[in-house]
Amino acid sequence: MSASTTDSLYFTAHGEQDEYPVIFTSMKKAPIGLKESDYPHLVNINWPFSLENNGMPDQETKAAQIAFEKAIAAMGETTTCHLMLVITGNGRKEWFWYVFSVDLWMGQLNECLAGQEAYPIEITISKEPDWATYYDFLADVQGI
Repeated sequence: MSASTTDSLYFTAHGEQDEYPVIFTSMKKAPIGLKESDYPHLVNINWPFSLENNGMPDQETKAAQIAFEKAIAAMGETTTCHLMLVITGNGRKEWFWYVFSVDLWMGQLNECLAGQEAYPIEITISKEPDWATYYDFLADVQGI
């Protein structure tokens, strides 16, 4: 997996999973002063879609995902959660958030999505105070 970096807080990496192209967008590092164990819950939003378009979302799905991301954009402006990684490809798009309080995060999500169409997402929550998913991903990326 290789990365292309910019001066921003995020970078994009390209890779392959099960012979399908995958795009990763990630924070370069945890926010300064952040104590990972203060955000011990990993919330994963998974949006599955067809593998027909080389494992990438078709135009209709992509447009719906952009609308979803715009609807939840305000969540990224709070100090209660951190969106650290987004994966697109191999028949799904996933957002990985580390959150302070699952109840607070779910309330914010429901508030952001109020009045929106129902999106075909699946949410899983796990305890991960060491941020292993994020740091394991960074360890696999070359060139950042």
